[in-house]
Amino acid sequence: MAPGDETAQWTDLPLVGRAAETALLTALWKGAPAGQGGGSILLEGPAGVGKTRLLDHAAAEGSGAGMTVLRATGVESEVRLAHSGLHQLLFGLRQHFGELPEGQRQVLNRLLGYLPGPAPDRFAVSVAVLGLLDHVLADGPVMLVIDDIQWIDDATSRTLDFVLHRLGTSPLGLVAALRAGWTCPLDRRDVVTRPIRPLEDRSAGQLLDQVHPGIAPDVRAQLLAEAAGNPLVLIELPTLLSAEQLTGHAPPPSSLPLNERLESLFLPRVHELPEETRRLLLLAALEGTGSVRTVWAATAGGWPAADAALATAEHSGLMSLDTDRGQLVFRHPLVRSAIASSSTPEQRRVAHRALANALHHEPERRLGHLLASAVGPDEALSAAVEQAAHAALKRGNAAAALAGLTRAADLSRDDESLHRRLAQAAYAAVQAGRLDMTDDLVDQGYWEHASPEDAARAAPAVAMRHLESNGDSGAAHRALVQALRGLSAGRGAGSGEETLRISGFADGLGDELVFMLVLVSFYAQRDDLWAEVEPWASTASRHVRLCYDALDSPGPLARGLHDRVRGAFEAFPRDAGPWPPTLMGWVALYFDDTAPYREKWRLSLELARDSGTFTQLSYCLILLSQDAYWAGRWEEAEALAREGMGLAKQFGYRLAGHRLGTLLATVEAARGRSEATRRLTDEIMEWAGPRRIGLLQVSVRQALCLLALGEGDFEQAYEHAVHVSPPGTFPALSPRSLWTVFDLAEAARRTGRAAQARAHVAAAEKFGVGELSPRAALLLHGASALVASDDRAEQSFRAALAVPDADRWPFDLARVQLCYGEWLLHRADHETATRLLGRAEATFEALGAQRWARRAHAALSPADVSPAAQPGRNPFGLTEQELQVAELAAGGLSNKEIASRLFLSHRTVSTHLYHLFPKLGVRSRAALRDALNSRRPGSPSRGSSA
Repeated sequence: MAPGDETAQWTDLPLVGRAAETALLTALWKGAPAGQGGGSILLEGPAGVGKTRLLDHAAAEGSGAGMTVLRATGVESEVRLAHSGLHQLLFGLRQHFGELPEGQRQVLNRLLGYLPGPAPDRFAVSVAVLGLLDHVLADGPVMLVIDDIQWIDDATSRTLDFVLHRLGTSPLGLVAALRAGWTCPLDRRDVVTRPIRPLEDRSAGQLLDQVHPGIAPDVRAQLLAEAAGNPLVLIELPTLLSAEQLTGHAPPPSSLPLNERLESLFLPRVHELPEETRRLLLLAALEGTGSVRTVWAATAGGWPAADAALATAEHSGLMSLDTDRGQLVFRHPLVRSAIASSSTPEQRRVAHRALANALHHEPERRLGHLLASAVGPDEALSAAVEQAAHAALKRGNAAAALAGLTRAADLSRDDESLHRRLAQAAYAAVQAGRLDMTDDLVDQGYWEHASPEDAARAAPAVAMRHLESNGDSGAAHRALVQALRGLSAGRGAGSGEETLRISGFADGLGDELVFMLVLVSFYAQRDDLWAEVEPWASTASRHVRLCYDALDSPGPLARGLHDRVRGAFEAFPRDAGPWPPTLMGWVALYFDDTAPYREKWRLSLELARDSGTFTQLSYCLILLSQDAYWAGRWEEAEALAREGMGLAKQFGYRLAGHRLGTLLATVEAARGRSEATRRLTDEIMEWAGPRRIGLLQVSVRQALCLLALGEGDFEQAYEHAVHVSPPGTFPALSPRSLWTVFDLAEAARRTGRAAQARAHVAAAEKFGVGELSPRAALLLHGASALVASDDRAEQSFRAALAVPDADRWPFDLARVQLCYGEWLLHRADHETATRLLGRAEATFEALGAQRWARRAHAALSPADVSPAAQPGRNPFGLTEQELQVAELAAGGLSNKEIASRLFLSHRTVSTHLYHLFPKLGVRSRAALRDALNSRRPGSPSRGSSA
């Protein structure tokens, strides 16, 4: 056979120079069936280096070992189309859909287009995919194989993160290929990254000789030099040379730059194909997922024409049909690029338009192709783009919706349509974090042409621009009220919910406006603005009304609101989108009731990151940062706050940035970092003070009060506390004042203001603050103890420590323990005081609250060292608390009595006894005393005479 007459079937050849890589991949599929869990491997390297060949090898080995292998290939044109990667991965599992619960089955069928209806939200998709893979894993290991992962859409990658994190110990493996220089969309913390480098000279020569034997030595040397170890070039470049060139009888063509050369390898073959085949190849290249149904539907002449064109394409070796998966597969990802680059702009527009017509059931993918097919004004095309953009916004993809609506406006032929689409684009811009675009989208001439409904749709953008960029709550408030009035007049003469609501909570424009009005007025905390909110809130949905009620006067309404919030949250449909849990989060925040919503907020945060919805993202970061601070996860709270502050600065959301800054200032204050706290609070007050942003001012005062308490500057702490909540009063519009009861009581008592402290605690008890949450009860009991007489103080301190799940708020609990311990020292109960102060100090140390730890240590020092920590007291290998339990049990106390003495639960006491018995070598409580005495220094050893 003459060189160049026929290329060897290189995919059937052994891998050359990849022994280490194949060993790594083999370990993946061998470990999974053995019950060692799966793993994730990322092959990273330049184009053509052989990553796809390694993926093929992994898939073949996994399949041969009995694994279920699911494959997908990222497509650059599909990177913004949500779940396009899942289409490929899940297609081969469709026979399992019927074995899933009804809800998950419907989600997956709608996702793949087998059922009509709106596209499911990403949380529902994540749960459904998790359920599907968990079901398949029951039958054996599963391997996910993803090529060109840098072009896998974010929705798919977030779903994969969701699944991989939750099935980390299951026999689920992932092997993916990433082109060098690109960012992997997956969370790489648990991923093994293997760089795939060009072949060494010896291996490169071996591959070239296997694929193209008989090449003249000088030509071979030139090819090896040109290829620089790139396997694809070694395989494909000789096919462009004639037999005379390969044998050295004719000079080879001049060399090309590597990137151009790789894509140009396939161009001669494409140009040689019939026009019908080139059209089919172009449709498949631009479609991206390999869907036979979509490409065939987009082909002129339908299925017969597509079948004929496919036969020629398969014969060329550029593309084949995977009948098992129903997908068109290119020989290599670079084939797709070559086909697209070799076509004319008009050919690509025609192909995109045909694909859009075939994708009515997938609005986001349809939107992408419509945008790519647009040229000049076209009302029909503009309307189609607008419709697809609405569908994208409903799914939470604000960035895609913004791109679609701005393009739809460009394509509009009349002013009415133009201004409607501009209003909708402005709304999407706010959600996408593009405040900078609102001025251009809604200019000064806009309001003369917009209908009341379109003006109302633009109002949130205008209000957010005023509030976030300029801190002008008055202007934001006026824009929203004006829009509500116009919308009310435009929708009918009457008033009531039907006047404002358009299509339910998820898309209710009236509800959106009222919620924004509540939020703007709450941020300002101005009575004049709040007075105008109630008439509109009374006509909104029960969820918005719930927010209004909670912020208007949370104390007296606490008994009913807590249950109403839980009920409202549980009543939301699964496809309600990310806004409902966020909205309810603002209410739950002031009940300290964040735990039930935490996971939903995290998922909403992931979805917001995926879709570029900055408004939603910033709200979730605020909620989760506050939750992490309360729960004692201060590093997480700081990271979330800093992430949000960075994004807010990038996008120009100054209010959101300062709101997150107050959370960071609170963490820094609790840590006792004076300089960092004051730097943050000074910056916030410099912006918020002149603009009368009350929420920020109150938040700053609370952080500074906390800092002063930790420093022992109680006079300064009192000054800050009374700005938040004057003694004996709880201002309307300021639910945060309910968080300051303990702070004010301690500062007032330590500065000789006993009357003010008692008045404030009495008002808090009358206001029902303790019924807001367990945290509020903990702090109110602690505050009551600070102002009570000695006989009642002990009772209040004990009530505080007996609050169920008080350890969910470790910093607050430690502060109460600190005050209790200090009080006990004055009562000369050094033993109990030492235990409490030791626990408080340990908690403060663990949190990084160094000033508070020093304060606890300073109080602890006069009480001397804990008896259990005295030299010679604990030679048994017991923890301090285990030794305390052992000594009390040896003294005859019951578990209940020990629990009461040590402020533990009886279950914890039982656990300690269970662990310490074998350490002491005893089996009963009766043997404890002898065991303890026998091992202390100075005690007779066993078997010795007295």
